[in-house]
Amino acid sequence: MPHTQPDGYRHTIMLTVRFGDVDALGHVNHAKYLTYMEQGRICYLRDVIGASMNFQDFGVILAKATVDYHLPLAFGDAIIVYTRCSRLGGKSFDLEYVIYRKTDDGSQEVAHGLTTMVAYDYTTAQSIPVPDEWRKRMTDYEPILEA
Repeated sequence: MPHTQPDGYRHTIMLTVRFGDVDALGHVNHAKYLTYMEQGRICYLRDVIGASMNFQDFGVILAKATVDYHLPLAFGDAIIVYTRCSRLGGKSFDLEYVIYRKTDDGSQEVAHGLTTMVAYDYTTAQSIPVPDEWRKRMTDYEPILEA
């Protein structure tokens, strides 16, 4: 059965599980899933809203992260991280993630996650409204968001 993209997700990245991601029991440590989500998030923000990687000017901080684990990953597994914006508020937005392991006959969902991101001004050390340009780019890109 070939892999099919989950409904409502357009942004994807491909990763390979590294040796350093694996713990003494031979599977990926739970914290590494957050790293995979982080990589998906950075690529999503770069690709969708055009964010630079100058983190002092970038203006976003992580406020919350949750992960539901379904299946273990192992060294060498090829994985696909899907990312989408599922909520766009005044000063924050939610990014959802689905992580799949590629298999010989398709793929398996291994985890689902969510992060709440807050628009942030590092100069004043305060949250700010989500910039209008970000809002427009995300609503243009994400069919599930209302303008």
